[in-house]
Amino acid sequence: MCCIAISAPRYRERHAYITRHLHCIWGPDFEIMGIDGTVAGRDASPNSGLTPGQVGCALSHLAAYESVIARKMPWALIVADDAVLPPDIHDILIRVEATLRRGDVVLLHNRPPHRAAFSTVDAVAIGDYRLCLPMSMSGLGTNAAYVITRRAAEGILAANRPVVAAADDWGFFFERQAISRARVMSPNPVSIQAFDAPLFPAGSKASGLMKV
Repeated sequence: MCCIAISAPRYRERHAYITRHLHCIWGPDFEIMGIDGTVAGRDASPNSGLTPGQVGCALSHLAAYESVIARKMPWALIVADDAVLPPDIHDILIRVEATLRRGDVVLLHNRPPHRAAFSTVDAVAIGDYRLCLPMSMSGLGTNAAYVITRRAAEGILAANRPVVAAADDWGFFFERQAISRARVMSPNPVSIQAFDAPLFPAGSKASGLMKV
């Protein structure tokens, strides 16, 4: 199994937290990626409308995808630096893996920006959880913790370089056929660690989400 955390070292409290947490819950075999969006340069489209923080977040996720591809991993778990993984995360992922198709993304934490509906048709039971399809891609609202297949990683790399979309703009990636399917595990098996200072102001699209 492959786990990659998105965390910039300059956010020391968050970086230290996710390092300790993954050592405790996941084990020693994980990577941490963090790119500063203020020095992104030509890696970001000047017309994207994204903040430097959003650009840095997107570039960090793209770097994680490059690692997945370079290591020839069939899929990986990507987590933000405020994610709280459950103790049975390995067991959950083994069962998620059995359901994966090429181009899949599975969110293990979802917080849509508005009230969202999900289909129970063909939902897959995984212990106390269910894998469900969103009725609309706008019902997907975070990248705090998700499984991504290598095919989906390749697709997003092709669609978002230079960066034109935020890392959690799953609707954008789906419309451009970068990913073939996105599902949500309900209820959320991954929760969020509260930090004193959010990285984004309240009311922003990224408010409360991990961005670097």
